[in-house]
Amino acid sequence: MTWVPVVLVATTAFGLIIVERPGFQIGILAVQYASVAWLSSLALPPQVAAVKVVAGMITSGVLALTVAGSRPHAESVAGRTFRVIAAILIMTAAIGIGQTNWMRVPDIRQEAIMAASILMSMGLLQLGLFRSPLRVVIGLITLLSGFEIAYSVIEPALAILALLASVHIGLAMVASYLTLVARPAGPAEGGE
Repeated sequence: MTWVPVVLVATTAFGLIIVERPGFQIGILAVQYASVAWLSSLALPPQVAAVKVVAGMITSGVLALTVAGSRPHAESVAGRTFRVIAAILIMTAAIGIGQTNWMRVPDIRQEAIMAASILMSMGLLQLGLFRSPLRVVIGLITLLSGFEIAYSVIEPALAILALLASVHIGLAMVASYLTLVARPAGPAEGGE
């Protein structure tokens, strides 16, 4: 049963690279947050791991409000194919890396190592592939979520979790600001 969140993490990380519609991306991100909280609860008390769920829902809510009414950019078939191939290659490498305790943390479970490897690798891929503020911030959030899974074993303090939660919410606010600034002004906003 503990491998279910690892499969969810892998599926959501892959989906965030492939899916183009911002609304679906936010939904996938919310599922990813729930999976990360589930994995964190393997090393933390469930009440403490719930902080990740709350922070994830706030972050997803801020991003959902940001993308409400926006349209996805048209992607070429070649671009989508490239992203699928790149995601498969990176996912394969991450699964290979996740087979060993590369972090050398004695108390970390194999599921956490695998999920951390997948999230950090796929987050880096997102950062390399996209330039829109929303996609870049989702990549940063994915990367940070992978780090959090591994770090929660090392430092399970609630203060650290609260600090990391505030970083997630702050990233969502930055994405919101940059996305709104990048939108072209419409007739009601003074543009022609």
